[in-house]
Amino acid sequence: MAFNGLAVYDNFSGIGEDVSDLVAFLAPYETPLLDLVGTSDYPATNVKHEWLEDTLNPTTDTLSAGISSTGRAAGDQVTLTVAHPGYFRVGDLVQINKEVLMVNSVSATNTIGALSGYGGSTIVTSLGAGGAVTIIGNAALEGDETDEDRTTTQVRRSNYCQIMKVGVKVSGTAQAVGWATTRNKLADSKLARTRELLRDLEKTIILGRTDTATIGSDSGRRTMAGMVCSLSTNVTSCGTLTETTLGDLLQSCYHQGSKDVDLLVVPPKLKRVVSGWNSSRIMVTSDERTFRNAVEVYESDFGTQRVVMSRWLPSDTLLALDSRRIKVVPLAGRTFGYEELAKTGDFVRGQIVGEYTLELRNENAHGLMHGLA
Repeated sequence: MAFNGLAVYDNFSGIGEDVSDLVAFLAPYETPLLDLVGTSDYPATNVKHEWLEDTLNPTTDTLSAGISSTGRAAGDQVTLTVAHPGYFRVGDLVQINKEVLMVNSVSATNTIGALSGYGGSTIVTSLGAGGAVTIIGNAALEGDETDEDRTTTQVRRSNYCQIMKVGVKVSGTAQAVGWATTRNKLADSKLARTRELLRDLEKTIILGRTDTATIGSDSGRRTMAGMVCSLSTNVTSCGTLTETTLGDLLQSCYHQGSKDVDLLVVPPKLKRVVSGWNSSRIMVTSDERTFRNAVEVYESDFGTQRVVMSRWLPSDTLLALDSRRIKVVPLAGRTFGYEELAKTGDFVRGQIVGEYTLELRNENAHGLMHGLA
């Protein structure tokens, strides 16, 4: 038969007509954090993404110098040296241990004046520097002038958009032999590379770091800061994860004003520890052959937290997150997408590219434990 450019087969024993059209992926690609946080409802409009954070006026301070009850009676004037005199106003009721005092003067030199044992409260015993001073509230005078504005200054926070890109190239031959399956080789490659980019984005929002104020260029790579390096307030190190140590971390977040921690992200080893807390409370399902010893939701004194296992988190680290304060934000028009590139040979090629950043609001609303065995 004359050659006509078409393939003609008369020996079907060599043809892979039974090849499965399902591709088995061995490498892990799950992205539990991205799945939970979801898509941001707004884009970033610059490669340096910025947002504003506001806070309420503080209600606690610390003593910079100790005080003593020696020779002090109810109604006596006492001078308190505090770390932040600007937190206080004349007329504030403050509490130190069980003693309540009335503030009657505020100085710019880190001292406030107060009347001891207000309302018959017990005079505090000797207390060293670092003791807590709690502001109960202010008692205003009838008909008094309004004092100065106490609006807090909003703080500007930022993170950088990181470009994530991978090339796709499939030869003409690879496309042609795809007839043995019902799948398209180019589509397969796009799917695999997209999964890799999503996996890398998941790892980056957890572990990414940014260089010192780099905006990026054609010679300098722009990177985003992830969660682990962005948390600094509620960070603890302890050797063993227990319900007590977890409770201490959640309480620290609560003291900072957050009552909405709803997500615990743990590596596999620590997920087994958390599930082990349920060992004496095994739930038997309706199927008598099925037993469950896993904790997927942990209800504590500080709310209910979903427990999510992440293979990307270091084995000694736990994250306690308020998911409502976390957004993965794409640069406008730069969500992951495939772009076909010019054909210069016997192949098709393109790239999958996207640009994203992490918006982690109010880092003191979240917590981190590390050093866990």
